[in-house]
Amino acid sequence: MKKTILLALICIAAISCDKKDDAAPQPDLNPVSLSYQKAATVRTSGSDLKVELKEVNDSRCPINADCVSAGSAKLVFAISDASNQVNVNLEFKGGSKNEQVFRLGGTEYVLTVSEVLPYPELPKSPKLEDYKIAVSIEKK
Repeated sequence: MKKTILLALICIAAISCDKKDDAAPQPDLNPVSLSYQKAATVRTSGSDLKVELKEVNDSRCPINADCVSAGSAKLVFAISDASNQVNVNLEFKGGSKNEQVFRLGGTEYVLTVSEVLPYPELPKSPKLEDYKIAVSIEKK
């Protein structure tokens, strides 16, 4: 009886550790670095989208200051494919999920911003040309 129970437990453990080959592949989200008013191509599953950073309104707390709140950076992107264009607004808040769903030519996409550099520092403010935004897009 002990051998039967032990064999059953080993079988259950082996089955539960079995690799699932039919799992859906995860999209390859390699962020692209954008500069102000310089377009970049972002590859999504099966298509390329042209993304341009149009506006940055950065109210994040400077790294060398004490602030009541962390603030945010409000970003505006112009995103287009071969025949459609849309403006996408996103509010970047450091540690939270920085995603925005948008529709372009009948297809839904998710724009993700993982980094906004440079971080503000007193006494100067970054120029728009200095910003580098890490962006990735995937089909929803």
